[in-house]
Amino acid sequence: MATPIPSNRCPFTVAEIASVTGGKGFGADETAQAEGICTDTRSLQRGMVFVALKGATTDGHDHLAQAAERGAAAAVVGRSRAVASLPCIEVDDTLIALGNLARHHLRRTRASRCLPTIAIGGAAGKTTTKELAAAASRALFGATLATPGNLNNRIGVPMTIFTLTNEHRALVLECGTNMRGEIAHLARIVEPDAAMVLNVDIEHSEGLGSLEEIADEEAQMFSTARRFAVVCTEQPLVKSRVPAHLPVVTFGTSPEADVRLVSRTILETGRSRIAIKLNPLLVKAEESPLLITEIGLLGGAMALNCAAALAGVIAMSPQPLSGEQLRAVGEAFASARPVARRLAVESINGMIVIDDSYNAQPPSMRVAIATASEVAANAKARLVMVLGDMLELGSLSASSHDETIVAALACRPALLVATGPEMASALMRARDRRATDEVECMMARDSDDAARLIAGKLHRGDVILVKGSLGMAMDRVVASLR
Repeated sequence: MATPIPSNRCPFTVAEIASVTGGKGFGADETAQAEGICTDTRSLQRGMVFVALKGATTDGHDHLAQAAERGAAAAVVGRSRAVASLPCIEVDDTLIALGNLARHHLRRTRASRCLPTIAIGGAAGKTTTKELAAAASRALFGATLATPGNLNNRIGVPMTIFTLTNEHRALVLECGTNMRGEIAHLARIVEPDAAMVLNVDIEHSEGLGSLEEIADEEAQMFSTARRFAVVCTEQPLVKSRVPAHLPVVTFGTSPEADVRLVSRTILETGRSRIAIKLNPLLVKAEESPLLITEIGLLGGAMALNCAAALAGVIAMSPQPLSGEQLRAVGEAFASARPVARRLAVESINGMIVIDDSYNAQPPSMRVAIATASEVAANAKARLVMVLGDMLELGSLSASSHDETIVAALACRPALLVATGPEMASALMRARDRRATDEVECMMARDSDDAARLIAGKLHRGDVILVKGSLGMAMDRVVASLR
């Protein structure tokens, strides 16, 4: 389910809107004050500005009458789309205008006070790292505005920025892409102090192209960074695309990482004890550069996300961290809980269910499979995998699904259910190679079919991984288990 757009009461004058967007006013009092930006008339409140966006199936210009009826102060519309019933500002592109208004609000907020800001992108792990960075930021800076849910696109990022108020002392934004030019657009809006690209891998290749082209797109995050780039030492495609003028803070597992994940130990409680060692220059003199904490997040990738989040807040901070600040970050990580439907663990009818049904692409599939295998091994339990199609992979879809099935079979699950035409085809190809001989395998048309197929196959104590792209609705499998 998509994250609802948050409401805001962000103030603008009509003259300010016209100036920021390069628009021309029609029937508008330039001194009039508006409070709030809205793109959906169903949630529009009196005195707000309605921005008429044109989508794949809807056009905001068709709802200008409703905006007037609900008391909109003005509307931002395309050229020659002004109406008599409502003060209008005509612009070349309403989506670009929305971003320009958000950038203006962010700039004027920064002019009034220090507002450390980080933008986080990459193929996988963005949302969890964003939540961890936000928790760490609150420990260091105070009230922090972070992207709600999955609002990481050209509408969600501006609408998040409009909720920025005088109480906020830091800003953590997630930026995603499924088409060329989207990251560059978001970077121009955010102009972050620190820009982080977690990783580059096959994601949305239908709209982005090859791995090199995906790297080019993600690296646009660095184009407007004001202080630092934050990158993983194990990501050469990212490291090689950092602009020469931009200082870098690195994270990873290699010895040269500024923020190095040194160890991870799985405890009997199911939690993990992690140790992260910092470059001594990143902490105050005579302070220990070692952070040791326990986290309730599953798998090695989550531990690495903690290192990434720590590197991110270090890049946001104007000063090296004190020992007290480092301990506060550790406490924030220890309190962190999984993001809903992202490697979230739930005990259902005596079974351990790993719900990773929010979305899927090859890197997150690899992480989920490895994590579920580790959990099952530690619990000495049977492993069941219900894997749904990964969407928007274009010409790389078949090979990506083949690799996923191979990785799943290598874990020797008690049962593997390939859900959707792409996963089923990959499983059939694996059968032709006799790679499935030692694993019970089933094919399901969709998530509802998968739920029916596993109903009589599960045992008490099983570890069950459920994962697939959002469009596959794999959360229905989890719901059926409840």
